[in-house]
Amino acid sequence: MSDQTNTLIEQVNSAISSKQAVVIQGSGTKNFLGRPIEDSANVISTAEHTGIISYEPVELVMTARAGTTLAEIDDALDKNKQMLACDPARFGGKATIGGSLAANQAGPSRPWTGSLRDHVLGTKLINGKGEHLKFGGKVMKNVAGYDVSRLQAGAMGTLGLITELSFKVLPIPPLCITLTRPVSTQDDVIQQMNKAAGEPKPMTAACWFDGQLYLQLSGAKTAVESYAGRCVGEILGAEQTEELWQGLREQQLDFFTNRKAEEPLWRFSVNSTAPAFLEDADWFLDWGGAQRWLKGDFEYSKLQEWANKNGGEVTLYRGGDRNKEVYPQPNSVMKDIQKNLKKSFDPDNIFNIGRLYSWL
Repeated sequence: MSDQTNTLIEQVNSAISSKQAVVIQGSGTKNFLGRPIEDSANVISTAEHTGIISYEPVELVMTARAGTTLAEIDDALDKNKQMLACDPARFGGKATIGGSLAANQAGPSRPWTGSLRDHVLGTKLINGKGEHLKFGGKVMKNVAGYDVSRLQAGAMGTLGLITELSFKVLPIPPLCITLTRPVSTQDDVIQQMNKAAGEPKPMTAACWFDGQLYLQLSGAKTAVESYAGRCVGEILGAEQTEELWQGLREQQLDFFTNRKAEEPLWRFSVNSTAPAFLEDADWFLDWGGAQRWLKGDFEYSKLQEWANKNGGEVTLYRGGDRNKEVYPQPNSVMKDIQKNLKKSFDPDNIFNIGRLYSWL
């Protein structure tokens, strides 16, 4: 546990004085996300700014410094049979809570339990004026006006340096099992996943790859066993279940690591009912069909056109030409809002320049 707040403020003020571009970085596990930042930028690291500041198991609230690893948080929560409901990737135990919020990371249960953005209650942030500001608190009623804490989710460090977070946690479900059954086509599995999602049952994850559908059920023992008994499918063993969902969360399944690993990886966020697209391509469907992964070299405009028609967007998640735009471009109104926010938080434009968009 180490409080490096004063050191971080000094480093930011030094960068402001010298007009030096800054790269904000925790453990560096998510450096592959976004666009590259110029080599001359100075790195300010939160890796040593660590420690759980407070934890109230009864209140289901924790406050931790930004450089605290998710592994350390998991250890503390596990002792009280609690968990991070958003289940962000741990990246070998090195991922930090600050970086996870900046990238708005979430695991396979995202549609049912939310992302880290949905669970954050408050943050402390060093802005581009060297001010250490506090937003939100430790309870939802403290959120008023602009919810600046949640504004940091997905900002990729472009609005300032997060020093501290308060967030909600949840009890570990008494029982968690996984059902699996073969489904050969995308259209069939999309229909089945949406039908399952619309029924009253304790479903907390649903994915499909290599012709196999997987449904995760979590909750009270009676509810999980009752629904499982009415379903068609095989129940995976505990070890297989852990390997599947952890492998998906960490992107360590064969689809992500071995099969055409060198090819660009595209992430779609669309309506869960969106029909099949490029059916002969290499697909992985997650979040009950709302998040879809595609491997291969494709024309971005073609992918975005389909995503727009189906209520969503597409991101070049990994690989490909990252000097181009890799995130979906906002419309002119949202673009102006983002520029104004950047100017308000970072008037000298020093934080993570171009990481999110080339123009930000």
